[in-house]
Amino acid sequence: TANHQLSSSSPYSDGCRPCVARRRRRKRKRSNADPRHSLAIAMSNWHSTVSLVCAVLILSACAFVSHAADSRVQQQRQHSRQNARAADLLPGNHTRNAAVLVSSSRYWHNYRHVTNVLSLYNLLKTGGQFTDDNIILMIADDIPCDGRNPHKNAIYPEYARTGAGNSVYNADVEVDYRGTDVTVENFLRVLVGRHEKGETPSRMLDLTPDTNLVVFLTGHGGDSFFKFQDGEELMTQDITDAFQQMHRIGRYNEMLFIADTCQAFTLNPTEFKVLSDITALPNVMTVASSLQGQNSYAHHSDPEIGQSVVDRYTYNFVENLKNLAMRQPDSQVDMSSALWRSMEQTSVKTAWVDALPRKKLGADVGWTDKGCSRPMKDIPLCDFLCDKEQQDFAASPSGSAVLNSNCDDSASSSSCVVDSDALQSIVSTMR
Repeated sequence: TANHQLSSSSPYSDGCRPCVARRRRRKRKRSNADPRHSLAIAMSNWHSTVSLVCAVLILSACAFVSHAADSRVQQQRQHSRQNARAADLLPGNHTRNAAVLVSSSRYWHNYRHVTNVLSLYNLLKTGGQFTDDNIILMIADDIPCDGRNPHKNAIYPEYARTGAGNSVYNADVEVDYRGTDVTVENFLRVLVGRHEKGETPSRMLDLTPDTNLVVFLTGHGGDSFFKFQDGEELMTQDITDAFQQMHRIGRYNEMLFIADTCQAFTLNPTEFKVLSDITALPNVMTVASSLQGQNSYAHHSDPEIGQSVVDRYTYNFVENLKNLAMRQPDSQVDMSSALWRSMEQTSVKTAWVDALPRKKLGADVGWTDKGCSRPMKDIPLCDFLCDKEQQDFAASPSGSAVLNSNCDDSASSSSCVVDSDALQSIVSTMR
């Protein structure tokens, strides 16, 4: 019609606007219906997708290789720093090691206290190569066979439900004092070596002036007292008196006293209110999981066991050492040797104090090395948690000790100095 006619100069000279739009839509539909055209579009999209995936994979591979290289470099640097720190530590002149490990609690709800002491017990035997002859273990021993324990004859610090965890209680655990034998009297008798007539030799410790001793207490406590099975209390003054007797009769060279309980540092035996003269109790260093007025907290619970299974202080200490050991070059081959070397390269203060901040524990670590001839920051952890007799035996080609002491028979233990050349030879051999 005349109304649809457009001038030749109009962009729609071939028809009205609606007609042009309809023709364009029909043309587009015919084009889309063409199989060759659809296939070309599909192939183009597929190639674009494949190219994108390949690019992502290549970038991911490059990032992984770069991260692995950075990890190796970081691990090497960490190992170098550990060796550098180890060079600054001062191995002691002791010839023997021993440990007294006590969990003073009983009953199912104190599951975590038994885990604490057995975790340290296993570390001493696995990483420190201790034998049961050099360990006194005091636990109630009622948890493994408790009717509420879903894993009979086993105690798990973690992963009990998944089956991926390792029980710290097994056939190799040798309990010296169990049940109602875990008393204040028996604990003090073990320390001072004054046993009743006819006592079993395996429940005694042969301590000498050359022995480095670890004393570990875990359980319930308060301001200046530590409970034994809810029936009696060990007071700070009792600990101080026992340690003084040990010093007078030559029952230790150096002593590391560890307390994992509430208000733990109030058990410090060198505190001025219980010991006015520090020279009466030399070379006793104390570390504790909490200060006066602070609690010591559990780390985590297990839904299957239904209890808190380990405390934060002991758990983090053991895990930190395991993590250090995993960075050793041969940790996948020999974890025991890796743990040993990690303890050689870590100071007592680093392991028990500096690596356990308040944000991990919920409390402040108490510590003191007052009256000690060596500061804790310069003492290798191995001086207390590695059996020196096993170290000497392993380092000697004939299986006997090779350290030569610059002491004569009349010299006191505090004045003896180990031959540094022989010591360096042993350390090099162990590494």
